[in-house]
Amino acid sequence: MKQQDHYRQILRLVNGIGRLTNPQHLPALRERRISLAQFLALDALGNTSKPMRMRELAESAGLATTELTRVVTSLEEKGWTERRVDPNDSRARQVVLTRSGKTLIKRVQREANADLRDVWSDLTHDEWHRFIDLMQRFESGLRRVRAGARDKAS
Repeated sequence: MKQQDHYRQILRLVNGIGRLTNPQHLPALRERRISLAQFLALDALGNTSKPMRMRELAESAGLATTELTRVVTSLEEKGWTERRVDPNDSRARQVVLTRSGKTLIKRVQREANADLRDVWSDLTHDEWHRFIDLMQRFESGLRRVRAGARDKAS
């Protein structure tokens, strides 16, 4: 198989997995009309126990800082996040999950795990770990290549 064919096959698989695992399919998000960008911000906050600066949150969620401002505002309006003054720099703001935001993320994670149970049963424990390892290496490689391309463009 040619390298170009590998790229097409990987792109097709990654896009398919992305569509099938899109959190928009989860009832907890659909019921609340939570956009993918809103979910990504909530998920990034849910993966840390500390407040995050806007720039840090944007990077972690994979969102543009300008988009994140609108997203965090909408999440604040729904009561799932709040902005606080950074104790180390009064000009900066940090974002934290509220109690209801934490509850929502836990519910979404439970739903996502329930959706994957049938898929997990098709693979052994070792196969899952190999799959996760390969996906993490693939993601890391893409981030490295894209960061290098941005550096060259600057």
